[in-house]
Amino acid sequence: MGLLDDLKKQAEMVKTQQLSQDSLRDDAIKLVEDKMKQTFHYLNDLLKQLAVIKPTNPMVYSVPGVGDLSSLQFFESFIDFRRKRINDKDHFDVVTFYLKWSSGENLVVERDMPVTAQKVRDLLYSYNLKFTEEETKNERGMVAKTKFTVQPAIVTDVTIKADHEQGRLLITAKNLLRLGRDDFVVPAGEINDAMLEEFAKSLIGQASGFRKFRSVSGPPR
Repeated sequence: MGLLDDLKKQAEMVKTQQLSQDSLRDDAIKLVEDKMKQTFHYLNDLLKQLAVIKPTNPMVYSVPGVGDLSSLQFFESFIDFRRKRINDKDHFDVVTFYLKWSSGENLVVERDMPVTAQKVRDLLYSYNLKFTEEETKNERGMVAKTKFTVQPAIVTDVTIKADHEQGRLLITAKNLLRLGRDDFVVPAGEINDAMLEEFAKSLIGQASGFRKFRSVSGPPR
């Protein structure tokens, strides 16, 4: 075998590897597209049912050192999606949605020192909770007591990002399992009706196996 024949053989091997990689990538893109579409339609239908039923969320949302928000009822929701172009075709890129929970009973917290009042204020701001405050002053004009009235409203805010390259869905959720943010990494191949049902359970505050997809470090930005 001469040099040219050897180079031709190497070139054929490279072409075969490239075709194989392209095929795997195309398969991953198709799988993620199918699962993003399935997820969107499931969630869209779920939110429509919740708007009719208006269930009460059994979750207790704790604000450390301040108090708990509980017995929150479904108030409203919204869902949307965005596409992007891959290989001259439109594919699901991001699904975003939220659920708002509220109650008619305000959480009232009182603090009698400026330092402790400021801690409450900072916590409420950090969790994006709406509140009003009322100060009571002593005879010297100093603040003797601060009363915080917290509106009992929580928004579960979720973004689902398609990771076509890695064949997975990256989910960022605020106020889902707790007050604050959690990240989840879900392989596309694991998305089915049973998994989406577990996700739905977590959205309405029920015990769920969805937390197994929780990422400690969070998905890449």
